[in-house]
Amino acid sequence: MTIPEKYPENVPWDLRTVDQSKYKSIQWMLSKADIVYTFSRSRLDDNYVYIQRNDGKRKAYKEYEARFTYQRLFDEGYSLAAFS
Repeated sequence: MTIPEKYPENVPWDLRTVDQSKYKSIQWMLSKADIVYTFSRSRLDDNYVYIQRNDGKRKAYKEYEARFTYQRLFDEGYSLAAFS
């Protein structure tokens, strides 16, 4: 029997405490040892979030897919940092 995953409700890009013009330039990093995942909102379409692992290629994901990816990494012990 599989247990369905709960939809992640609290991800960093939902928090809009910053000025809207600066909001889209913020990047969130999840890191553990020498592996770093960088998340950033698309400047053109709010339905997409870019994810990049270390120095690899940056790829666009649907917002809901990025939420699950973020939550899984966070649950695995990755630490969060943000920068703009």
